[in-house]
Amino acid sequence: MITIDWKERLTQDTMYYLENKLPKKDYDFEIIFNWYPERVNGRVPNEVIQLVVKVMAHKINKQHEQYIPFYQYLWDKKGDTGKMAFIVFMSRFYTKKPAVYLPILEKIMLKASVHDIGAIFEKVFFPLFKKHTEPYLSQVYPWLESSYEPLRKQATLFLIKMIKQKPEVIPVVIKHLQNKWVYPLHDIVQTNVAILKAVKKIDSKTYMNLFREYHSTRDPQTVEILCGSIADYNPELVPIVENWTHSGNARLKKAATSAFKVLQKKKA
Repeated sequence: MITIDWKERLTQDTMYYLENKLPKKDYDFEIIFNWYPERVNGRVPNEVIQLVVKVMAHKINKQHEQYIPFYQYLWDKKGDTGKMAFIVFMSRFYTKKPAVYLPILEKIMLKASVHDIGAIFEKVFFPLFKKHTEPYLSQVYPWLESSYEPLRKQATLFLIKMIKQKPEVIPVVIKHLQNKWVYPLHDIVQTNVAILKAVKKIDSKTYMNLFREYHSTRDPQTVEILCGSIADYNPELVPIVENWTHSGNARLKKAATSAFKVLQKKKA
């Protein structure tokens, strides 16, 4: 915990930096807190960095767009400390100008690690999406299809978290997924499977309705997605899946046979 004295000193030094260093494009912001005496695993405590950035964000709030090169520099050049600072800035400013900051965030996420992408989703996007879920779903959908696997993985986890928070959007999400099933999905098949597994746990009625709707389909990809999502025994699924196991299509039969084995195992 930061003492009152240290909070005052850090705030004063932050203001000095804003007035005398940042206007000169001196982006070495760690000069503000490097002399803080405590360390956690050899690093300045996160709460110190967060305090400094929050003071900065409050001060530059009305001119936040002017400092975009600074935020980007922090992410690119200042290691984990800079990335933390960047995320705090984005959590404050993204909602003010989504059209300005979203392209920056998307560009960063296309090269970032799974961990860093997860932090952006959690700290920047989730607070906003939690309040306004349905209007922002269309923003998440392209990330589910990204060719960059870390982004696709985190977007899937993020969407699952959203539907757990707001189950009422599940029909909208399912409809979007279904519209994509008519096209080759390749690596995105497993993304669909993961989402359906989550839906099953949250809204089993909607999940079962999918099998009822597609019980007579002979589309290999659709069957692969549906069968891949089966993790528990349900007697209603048995005749549907068993029927698919008799297909002459190798891909469809393989998916159905695997799912049928799961049903038999779970029944036992």
